[in-house]
Amino acid sequence: MKLGERQSLREVYVRWTVVSMVVATIFAIAMFRYHREVLPISIEALQKTSPEGTVRVLGQVVAGTLVRTESEVTFNLSGEPQATIAVRYIGKSDDNLRELKTLVMTGFFDPEKREFTAQKISPISNVGFVVAAYLLSIIPLILFLFNMERNLILTSISIKEEKSYQTTADITS
Repeated sequence: MKLGERQSLREVYVRWTVVSMVVATIFAIAMFRYHREVLPISIEALQKTSPEGTVRVLGQVVAGTLVRTESEVTFNLSGEPQATIAVRYIGKSDDNLRELKTLVMTGFFDPEKREFTAQKISPISNVGFVVAAYLLSIIPLILFLFNMERNLILTSISIKEEKSYQTTADITS
């Protein structure tokens, strides 16, 4: 690509279109993974769908229901519109497990017993905040780079098309 030719501007648009498509594909894959592996479901959705396999459930530990024994911890987990479910936690001891704390439980649901067996506890993730921070910093940078490359080529084209522009060979003759 020679700087200052009309074809070079077309190549810039093609290149940035390809870059945009790659970024959009990466974003789509990340969203798919987020919905499949990170996003928790509500207790109401858990009770309605009765999914098989590992599930992440979001809820708040109901006050007064937390009972600790040597091998497990049992409590009730409540969620939005007054949905409540019994939880049996069999994982390792966790400091996050307290009454009135909103947590994400990872485990299996037994629809016959209407009991959720949790194996892992994690606090609510702030993925939305992190993604927003990255986008607020990366998108302006990408737009700035695209605009700078485009302006450089447009300036080079306008310089070459000027009548006053002369090469060193034109000056010596």
